[in-house]
Amino acid sequence: MTYLTLDEIHTVLKDLLVEFDRVCREHGLRYSLAYGTMLGAVRHKGFIPWDDDADVIMPRPDYEKFYALMKSGELGLRPHYWVSDDRGKEAVYPFMKLMDDRYTIKSSSHIEVKNLFLDIFPADGVPDVSPKDRKKLFHKELFCGFVIVMNLWYVFTDKWWAYVLRPFMFWWYLIWIAYGRHRAIEKLNRLLLKYPFEECTMCDCRAWGQTIVDTPRAYYDDLIELEFEGHKFFAFAAYDKYLSNAYGDYMTLPPLNKRATHHVKAYRNENRND
Repeated sequence: MTYLTLDEIHTVLKDLLVEFDRVCREHGLRYSLAYGTMLGAVRHKGFIPWDDDADVIMPRPDYEKFYALMKSGELGLRPHYWVSDDRGKEAVYPFMKLMDDRYTIKSSSHIEVKNLFLDIFPADGVPDVSPKDRKKLFHKELFCGFVIVMNLWYVFTDKWWAYVLRPFMFWWYLIWIAYGRHRAIEKLNRLLLKYPFEECTMCDCRAWGQTIVDTPRAYYDDLIELEFEGHKFFAFAAYDKYLSNAYGDYMTLPPLNKRATHHVKAYRNENRND
């Protein structure tokens, strides 16, 4: 088994973006590059050199259309590409991932996911409430996310230190396991849909809200194409405001000790053909 180089991982992720973009254009669905992927497009015209993942974000209405097309088999994905479920017993995370079954991954943070993937995040409405009420909502969502992560970590991780720590964290694990990952995903989805995207001025990726990057809903009505690894993908026309809000002085490279990756290792499945 030979692991892919980072450049080879970038090629697979770029192909996932190309496939995602293709089906979105065919079905008239809105999306934008997001987070480090948008930053890479603006600063590097491609991947951040040390990054090993890719992210897009869709307005909730378009995200639900994408989901419905996927479930009905009408999305029209090419061979080897498939989409993970974000609800029900098959759900791993409360958001979808587009994957390529020709490439298996090993990762300290994504052990439970089989194949190299593109994260597809939903943008949900942010309620116009007091900071106190917004904080309460955020904590409810964060609790659900925490339960999801810890259930996955407990079940899938094979690190030696995890086995050492487990006896000392028994009661915490009892809460996480008893609450259940699927129950947490269901509750989180109910919280996300409580404030419809179309009725809110601001939106955010509340499905995975470890960080808050509130974005005006109007950004999704003004998309442009940005160059990324020799291809054109949609992004907010107001990308400068978005990236400044998320990263501050985003055009300045971070110091070497801050150039973190997700430590993804991937290899090509020998029994899969192009």
